[in-house]
Amino acid sequence: MKKKIICALLAASMCTVAVLSGCTNTTEPTTQSSAASSAAAEGISLPEDGGFKTVEAKASDDKFRTYYEIFAYSFYDSDDDGVGDLKGITKNLDYLNDGDIKTTDDLGIEGIWLMPIMPSPSYHKYNVTDYMAIDEKYGTMDDMRELTEECHKRNINVIIDFVINHTSRKHEWYQKAIEELKTGKTDGYAQYYHFDQFKEGETRKGWQKVAGLDGNWYYECQFDTDMPDVNLKNENVRNELKKIVDFWLKDVGIDGFRLDAVIWYESTGIEDSVEDLKWLYDYSKTVKPDVFMVGECWSSPGDIAQFYDSGADSFFNFGMQSATGAVASAVNTKDGKGYAEHLENWQTTILSHNPNAIDTPFISNHDTNRSAGFFLSNTTKKMAAAMYILAPGDSFIYYGEEIGMRGSGTDPDKRTGMYWSSTDSTGYVKTIPGATNTDTPEKGALEQVKDDDSLQSFYRRAVRLKSQNPEISRGKVTAVDVGNGEVAAYISEYEGSKVMVLLNISDKANTVNIPSDKFTIGEVRGYLKADSGDAGASESSDPFAAITGDNQSSAQESAAEQSSDFSVKSDSVTLPPYSAIVVK
Repeated sequence: MKKKIICALLAASMCTVAVLSGCTNTTEPTTQSSAASSAAAEGISLPEDGGFKTVEAKASDDKFRTYYEIFAYSFYDSDDDGVGDLKGITKNLDYLNDGDIKTTDDLGIEGIWLMPIMPSPSYHKYNVTDYMAIDEKYGTMDDMRELTEECHKRNINVIIDFVINHTSRKHEWYQKAIEELKTGKTDGYAQYYHFDQFKEGETRKGWQKVAGLDGNWYYECQFDTDMPDVNLKNENVRNELKKIVDFWLKDVGIDGFRLDAVIWYESTGIEDSVEDLKWLYDYSKTVKPDVFMVGECWSSPGDIAQFYDSGADSFFNFGMQSATGAVASAVNTKDGKGYAEHLENWQTTILSHNPNAIDTPFISNHDTNRSAGFFLSNTTKKMAAAMYILAPGDSFIYYGEEIGMRGSGTDPDKRTGMYWSSTDSTGYVKTIPGATNTDTPEKGALEQVKDDDSLQSFYRRAVRLKSQNPEISRGKVTAVDVGNGEVAAYISEYEGSKVMVLLNISDKANTVNIPSDKFTIGEVRGYLKADSGDAGASESSDPFAAITGDNQSSAQESAAEQSSDFSVKSDSVTLPPYSAIVVK
């Protein structure tokens, strides 16, 4: 085995943040190996390779992958103009995945979602002016092709934000529509949008009067006055979309789309929006049979489930995210049993709408408060990561989440620059329009890479554990009652193989019995300890409470009283506080 000297990486990074290029480290550090000797006495040994069973790693060759969401504006500025760009993403792909499945010091990401990269007058670029171009602030189409090619060399799939619910008013379609309306023509480009003539004094929510046009004309714009809503039922619009899909899937070679605001496609009801999406997905499959499509339906679970009737692969699991979502609620109440049942019930629901449905759990994204703001200790940040990354389907990590970046309030404050280093500002995007958030983690990504107890190191272990056990992401989930409500236990079965995931969502050690009619443990595939190296490991009954002042020493003393080791038998497991284990 070759052992990479990561400090050499940090030194090299002072000139560039093309991190981890050529890294080789085939084993995880063995800081948790003391648990192995304890477990061995129980008859089933724990892996000594840093908590992981030594198994042959295999890169994903299907749609089941861990994704990483990137805002190009904020990720990495390669030309020092104050704005992140596509070359900056390419420069740092090795941080996400260095292309060697045997190495363990990259994040193990196998898919990236690029927030809008098309030309737009706004910083966020959700009001597109040209669907077949790259915003000049981000680079060129050649830069995009290079990024896609380099991603594919590393087995990273690329999906881009496809914003078709609305365009910018500066889009050619809208400009032509207005010119035609001025001449009285209403059957051309005006049909690309929702225009209507209002009666005097009439008002409708989400409609704006067209300035400088006779006839009391209004256009629908449910999001913003600069975002006129597109008429997706119009055949001419659909023909335009076919050309755009062909361009990105064929000519550029990306792997799929993240679809913005699907719930808003039609104001006439969900059924009509589902039909739009079905049409788009069905056509995209004729261009690329294995196209991956994930939609944003920021609505109730019932609405999200109904969108799976479209046949599209995935819709973001909004029930998992935020300070009140399933993950945070389970940690806050120590309700492991309820969390396992939630995973089973939600999977059953979406599979009833689409037998090929792939769940997409996440805990924060560009529109929501960053998770580091409501998981205040490293322990609960790590525990939350274990919970949603070890859930079925494709987990989505928001850039900077893995290093504890914070951000709440306005959207710009949730999208600040990726914090690469606390000592080197190369590539760092210092400001974005409208942002006032200046909060940064104590350590940047580069420092956390070489820190075995860092949040970043925990994230890459969790991603690796999921990728080494394909049953977790692909399997049929069954919650198991292990007699202790603080432990989430569920079986994932895939192609005749079963693993069980156990999550101790508690500040104390817990022993659980495995029902013999459900599962018999033969081996330990891997484990994670969220409180490893964290002074606030078992801080209080409230995992969201910050560790400050007098309660810090008492928390450390309390943690010391708890078992720090796993103990595994064929029919029972003892889990340390805030920990996870995968058994087979």
